[in-house]
Amino acid sequence: MTIQFYDDELAYITNGKIKYNSFDFDPSKYKTRAGAAKAFYKAVCKEAESRGQDPELEVHIWSPEQNVARGYCRSWCVSWESGPYEWAIGTSYQLHGETWYTEPYYSFDLCFAKK
Repeated sequence: MTIQFYDDELAYITNGKIKYNSFDFDPSKYKTRAGAAKAFYKAVCKEAESRGQDPELEVHIWSPEQNVARGYCRSWCVSWESGPYEWAIGTSYQLHGETWYTEPYYSFDLCFAKK
C-alpha cells in the first residue's frame, strides 16, 4: 500500500503533469501508535534520502514523552520540515489504524494519536 501526498516540487518540475508522490507504507500492518510512527519515520527518511536530503538532519521522530517536553501534545510525532509543502495534511487523511489516527500539527508534523 502507498500513501499519496501532494508534491508541489514535482508539480513544478513537470509543469503540473505529476502532482502526487507517495510513501511506501501500509498502516494496516501496525496495531500501535508507536509501531506505526516508527515505521512511518523510516518511510519518510527513505523519501527524504531519495531527494538528496540527509534524513538525520531533515526528518525527526519524538515519543509522547519527548513531545510533551517540547510543549506539544502527548503523541508520537514525525516531522519532515524540508518536505514538500503541506505534505502532512493530505497524508493525515489516509493514515490511520484500528486504535490510532494521525493529524498534522503544522503542515510538516504528523502526530499519531489514540482513538
